[in-house]
Amino acid sequence: MSKVDRHSQREAPAVEPPTNRPAIEDQPTARALRSLRIPLFVLPFAALLFGVPAIVLDIGWIVIALLTIAALAFVIATMLTIAISGFWIGPATRLLRAHPWRPATVKVFRPTRGFPRAKLVVREADGEPLNLLAPALPWPVQQLFARTGKLWLVGPDAKGWVALRSAGLALPLGQARVTKEDVASGYEIDVEQPAPVRIPLAANDAVLSRIIAAPRRRSRTELIAPSLLLVFAIVVVVDLVRRGIRADQVDLAVFVGLATLGIAALLGWRVRKVRYWAKVDRLLGAGPWTSVPVDLPEPDDVRRATVTARATLPGGQAVSVTLPRASHALLANVAGTGQLWVAGVPRAGGEAVAGLPGYPFLNLAKFGP
Repeated sequence: MSKVDRHSQREAPAVEPPTNRPAIEDQPTARALRSLRIPLFVLPFAALLFGVPAIVLDIGWIVIALLTIAALAFVIATMLTIAISGFWIGPATRLLRAHPWRPATVKVFRPTRGFPRAKLVVREADGEPLNLLAPALPWPVQQLFARTGKLWLVGPDAKGWVALRSAGLALPLGQARVTKEDVASGYEIDVEQPAPVRIPLAANDAVLSRIIAAPRRRSRTELIAPSLLLVFAIVVVVDLVRRGIRADQVDLAVFVGLATLGIAALLGWRVRKVRYWAKVDRLLGAGPWTSVPVDLPEPDDVRRATVTARATLPGGQAVSVTLPRASHALLANVAGTGQLWVAGVPRAGGEAVAGLPGYPFLNLAKFGP
């Protein structure tokens, strides 16, 4: 993977898709395509798994009703998946096997009426403008396209299907189709943060803060149910002990005891998640994004991995840095650019939040002595 040029210090350097070989030979592209195929097989199988017993077995109307509801939910999910990406995967696979990624400039529009589907005006260096409809394009990637004005594409084919990619691997594989609509009849989306590397506090990174808002909030709300269940379970245990456990209640006591331990373990895990997000909030508030030179080999597999590399702190001290269970996208950017971006000024023996300014990446970085 190559490196992207600096945009007068407005953009952090990020890896770009390879343009010298068929796109499918790029590991993240191939992995993303496989991931998109999986629901097309898993969801129908799950519908059958719940639907067949509901039809064949005589197990009571309540159980049959529950199985039928679950089967219908998977049927609806299957239909939505087919409608969103099912018809695109076949043409995209053929395009990715035959052609390399090509760079292009892009502008992102949204319609003034109807569904808020992203529409793109794409222009290659030697081609006419191409109007694309990208209905499943996530908000962070819309911001990334609009902010950098760049994307990579394969296609279109005879039916207008197109595959998309962004710098930094923020969008492993996106779908679009040529449209005859007047894309510019809508409005061009606003870039919420034109220069992410210049923000005074990493916690104010528009893309990152939007991405982590939901899981951070969910980590707190998910404490409620196990807390209430644990209180109820403790009351039941105390009542059983005070009354004395009869011989015919031993099985019940064992079940209640095991259930209480399970609920306590679940609550402990939830508390751990809350503490993790509290730590992330604290570390993100340590200062602006800071670039740290790091020597890290390019990852050889598209998966999460814990890696250790050598980093040079701002004062010139060389230390080890560990990225626990870092995503392939983050590792590829660190390896491809030779830079690790962290919130604040890192110090030997400390921790920091690692990411890439303006991208939906988040990880912890532990600096050694």
